[in-house]
Amino acid sequence: MKCSKKKNMIIIVVLLIISIICIGVLVIKKNGANTKSLLIVGDSIGEGAGCSDPALKWYKMLIPYMKEKYGINLEITNVSMGGNTSYAGYVRTMNLDERDSYNYIIVCYGQNDAIEDFSLYYETLLRTLKSKHPSAVMISILESSQREYTEKMQIIQELCEYYGIYVADTIAAFNTSGRAYEELCDDGTHPNDEGYKLYFNTVAKIMDQCYQETANTTLETLEAINEDVEQFETYLYYSKDDFKKIDDFNYVLEIGNISGRLGIDYTTLKGDNWIRVYTENPNASEKRLVWNNEFSLRYIEVIANEFLAGEKIKIEFSSEKMAENFRGIIVTARTETYSGL
Repeated sequence: MKCSKKKNMIIIVVLLIISIICIGVLVIKKNGANTKSLLIVGDSIGEGAGCSDPALKWYKMLIPYMKEKYGINLEITNVSMGGNTSYAGYVRTMNLDERDSYNYIIVCYGQNDAIEDFSLYYETLLRTLKSKHPSAVMISILESSQREYTEKMQIIQELCEYYGIYVADTIAAFNTSGRAYEELCDDGTHPNDEGYKLYFNTVAKIMDQCYQETANTTLETLEAINEDVEQFETYLYYSKDDFKKIDDFNYVLEIGNISGRLGIDYTTLKGDNWIRVYTENPNASEKRLVWNNEFSLRYIEVIANEFLAGEKIKIEFSSEKMAENFRGIIVTARTETYSGL
């Protein structure tokens, strides 16, 4: 009899444990279902520079908004970098952890981009994001700092229409706000607190439109508009640690035969500085930087549109401090031009 009671007690305890586990699993699933991820790739406006308090950055306002309206826990990854262009956005995207995926992606560029090759770099960024995150809903921001629909803004509109990407038009939001531009932007470029409220409102309306949607266009059905997008088929990032240090001013990287486009990743240093890159090209590619600001910025930019590396790349810096601020180089090329190490 005692044995029977003991068995019944064990069964009850086991059932209780199973029930607790099941409830826990359901809670985890429910919470997981209510969590969405947002990736932001942009410049200083994408980062929210110009507001009086970090809590007032436009994208941070989306967190309570999505929670209150849809019960969604919005997790945000923002890889925006002030002063940079859409090429840097491409590099930042390529360097993200391959295991991460996103439900929403916001692209915010145009202010710092030169018109030359802008369409190429912006399209490369869009295609890269679509390739890596095919089910993500994408939004591109038309930056208010342009103040009108410049050629760059028109390019963004055309690319977004082609790739089925939502457009958040903050130019129109500023123009129809009933307030002077100077009231919404203290320094002429970066929105202030009131200006960023317009950014939030504009993006929030788009988030309402695309809520529960998934991407409806795939790269398999869309050829690139810019043929030179093929120049980004092979992507290689070499950090400073991959280089051999010759002395305080010179570094060398052993590399396979490759011809393509060369980018550089560095942090600014006050004063007159330069970086020279030597490859098989007759002349060195040089980046000269006169930086008069007290603060530093990280830049990722193209230093040579065409280069040929015959087994090695040498980089020379104007100072030991500049060499310390060097982070790495980016090599992009058509796959067929790269023979490997």
